Amino acid sequence: MVTSQELLLREPALAMLMGALPQGNNFGFGDDYGYGFGLSSAFDPSMNVGLPGFGYDHYGFGALPAQYAYGFGAVPAGPASTPRLASHMHPALHPAAHPAVAHPSHPAHPHHAAHAAVRWELANPSSTAARTLLLDPNRDSTVKVERYSFSFSPAANLVLGTASNIPTFTQQPSTSIKGQRVLMNAPSVGFVLISTLQIANVNVLVGGTEDAFTYSPLAMGVMLDLPRLDPQNRATAAGAYTGVLPPGFTAGNSFQLIISLQGPATLAGGYGQ
Repeated sequence: MVTSQELLLREPALAMLMGALPQGNNFGFGDDYGYGFGLSSAFDPSMNVGLPGFGYDHYGFGALPAQYAYGFGAVPAGPASTPRLASHMHPALHPAAHPAVAHPSHPAHPHHAAHAAVRWELANPSSTAARTLLLDPNRDSTVKVERYSFSFSPAANLVLGTASNIPTFTQQPSTSIKGQRVLMNAPSVGFVLISTLQIANVNVLVGGTEDAFTYSPLAMGVMLDLPRLDPQNRATAAGAYTGVLPPGFTAGNSFQLIISLQGPATLAGGYGQ
């Protein structure tokens, strides 16, 4: 009776290629060496490269590893870009054998080689897959998500130099958006006070009145996590203009107050459409 091990030994080169036998010729490097490309042979969840289950970065939009969203071909930084020799790795934390280099008595998963190839292609910023994801980051997602900006303004412009209330003004987006940054074009402190900012029937100002300048483009580190706003819902705001006339502005001129919500949004229609 021919055993599985005898069948493997008939074609050892093919068995090594498929991961069924250990690759003995490592030329002085351990089995957990990073292959010269910054990829540890032992699974490392801290690596933000590859696919879900391979250290995927959960904050990229459209299933993009972080370095491809901004790097334009830059070499991934951190642990993923530094080859690690076997002598520098703690044996208790990094097993010596990669799952692909399986013991003959425990054959490797038949699809592991394909997973490793995809992982390496995504880790290489100059590969076709990595460059394609820059143009089509939603290629493998059924929900198409990008970062959009949704803005709305009062029905009437402010008259500079004349204090006035800003009646409730509202607008609905053409697609689903989850605001993470709020911007208001107040040119100075004390220019406009906001009493209400309501997103999908939820007032996100849980305290008192806020100065619109808090959300000016010059503000640093102001980040919110607003409710998702769908096309069937509205964003609503209200407040008051204090009559302050900032330097460089002329009394009597009109000023359009603009509130913008920026964050991940579906490409077209509502969520899931």
